[in-house]
Amino acid sequence: MTGPTTARHRPHPHVGGRAVALRDLAAWRDGAPGAPRVLLLTGAPGSGRSRLAAGFLMLCDPVARARIDLTVLDPATVPSAGLPAPLVFGAAGLTSEQLLLRVGDRLAPGARLTAEVYEGFAALAEDDPAAVVVTDLDRAGAPRVRDEAGRATRSVLSPLAQSPGVRLLADLPRPLAHWLADELPPEQVRIIDLDEPPWADLPGLALQAVHGLGGARRPFAPTPADLERLAAELARTARNALVVRLAARSLRVTPEAGPPKCPSDVAQALDLHAERCAADELTLRRLLTPLALAGDDAALPLTLWGPLASAVAGRDLTDALLDGQILLAPFIEPADPAEPSEIRLLHPAVGAELRTRLHSTAVEAHRRLTQALLDTVPVGGPDRWTRADPYVHAQLTGHALAAGRLPELLADPGFVLHAPQVALRTAAEHLSRSGVDLPPLARTWLRLAPLFTRTGAGPAERAGLLEHAAHRDGLPTLDLGPGLPWHTLWWQPLPEVTALSAAYTPDGAPAVIAELPAAEGSTLLAFDARTGAPVADPATVVRPGQGQRAAARYELGAEPDGVRILARAGVGQGAGEVVAVFRSPGPSPAADVSPEGVLLLADPSGIGALRITAGGEPGQH
Repeated sequence: MTGPTTARHRPHPHVGGRAVALRDLAAWRDGAPGAPRVLLLTGAPGSGRSRLAAGFLMLCDPVARARIDLTVLDPATVPSAGLPAPLVFGAAGLTSEQLLLRVGDRLAPGARLTAEVYEGFAALAEDDPAAVVVTDLDRAGAPRVRDEAGRATRSVLSPLAQSPGVRLLADLPRPLAHWLADELPPEQVRIIDLDEPPWADLPGLALQAVHGLGGARRPFAPTPADLERLAAELARTARNALVVRLAARSLRVTPEAGPPKCPSDVAQALDLHAERCAADELTLRRLLTPLALAGDDAALPLTLWGPLASAVAGRDLTDALLDGQILLAPFIEPADPAEPSEIRLLHPAVGAELRTRLHSTAVEAHRRLTQALLDTVPVGGPDRWTRADPYVHAQLTGHALAAGRLPELLADPGFVLHAPQVALRTAAEHLSRSGVDLPPLARTWLRLAPLFTRTGAGPAERAGLLEHAAHRDGLPTLDLGPGLPWHTLWWQPLPEVTALSAAYTPDGAPAVIAELPAAEGSTLLAFDARTGAPVADPATVVRPGQGQRAAARYELGAEPDGVRILARAGVGQGAGEVVAVFRSPGPSPAADVSPEGVLLLADPSGIGALRITAGGEPGQH
């Protein structure tokens, strides 16, 4: 929106209007007398609360603030200079657990358990409260799981709001805002509802409509006075920034379609635009459904749009898509203006409306989209997933979860390895909480998922760790494709190993010595390094000499949560390079590497041996 907030002041350059709300936000940041400790920013989808929060945070950030001419703004809308920027946490794409972890890392450092995080919140100093901003609660969850925003509100926002040492600003849906406000003393909380007085900004909405229609050919409003009347009517009817924007975009692309009708919500904006295009509104909705059922801001390749829309509709919509540029134009935009090969919805609220209209058919739509995406994956072994379109990787987990097909995909090693790990972990944990019986591979992978998401391990590293974990869990041998960094030779339970070392039996066979605590000192056990068979007399095995160690192909280095396998300096090409990394989901293991290239590991539950294959089998060099 553009235009002055008063006769003497200009609007915020990013927000344009919303002066009353900005004054309340600035008073909250300054801790002004009478300002509540907790501000809850809400409104209907598309009301502009995310844009308002972003514009306000510009005024709180010293770098962004320096780029704005503050002298022309209403001083009451600008937080005082010298205040540190508030701590900002975006909830979009996060589960409640992930959001709590991020907030806890800043406000309760060192806390590991949820109860410890809450204790850290409660212990924050009341005389020097932390200013905390949490945005986009309505977009929590990746992929969407039921009531993730509600879970985040109860488990993250509520403890924050109840801490006297926190000044909280949160952007969240209306029902959750009222629930959270009811949990607090009335004098400590205020709800800013952008659809209600005094924060609703009808003059600003009218100016937005004028701006949206300005420069367009307007047979429906030929004079400036006609335009102002139309803009005022749009603002009064829509009372929502997104609906005004959609109506203006519709009128711009259909100037000759007769007198305009003003929509009151996103649903009417869709229906009235289809009417202006003399098209079936159901066709419009079906064409947009693949975007609506994908993640927010999902970038859909144009090459996949037709097949996916046709799958949803159950009939070929290729011609409707090719002929539907004007029909679709108000509701989509290029994901990257410089590369218009992918498109996305103009605003998440458009997708929310389309999903609402689907009702009980949403599951079937997800099922059809799941199958359509699977049909694009090349045939072959696990490495076929490396050749799948990035959009398939990004969206298949969400569609399969909603369609009830994710458990069967979780039995596919290639899918598990190449799916986005954060989204897959979120979905699998949701299934587990819901009591769904996951396949054995999924349970093994889920044990490793926190490690994968925390470290950002790549597919090859994930494959190696999954191979070893599956072996430990007694799963059948997995086909994980080429390029594994190692193959597990054996593993067996042996708790309390305190140290281990490569060794040799009297006949020269590679072995491993494990040291365990005993009543007096320690005791030694020995195993064949190739098979794990016990060596009858551990006292007869000997450790490699310095010459054998020096001639070995590999050496080990320290790594958080594990060990780093390096090419030994001075031996062959690539000396000193990291060959592979073994990480543990638990405590770092005791480790050694034999001159033959066998990685020996012991953790609190057992001992095992892995033949290193990264860079080629040792025996081939």
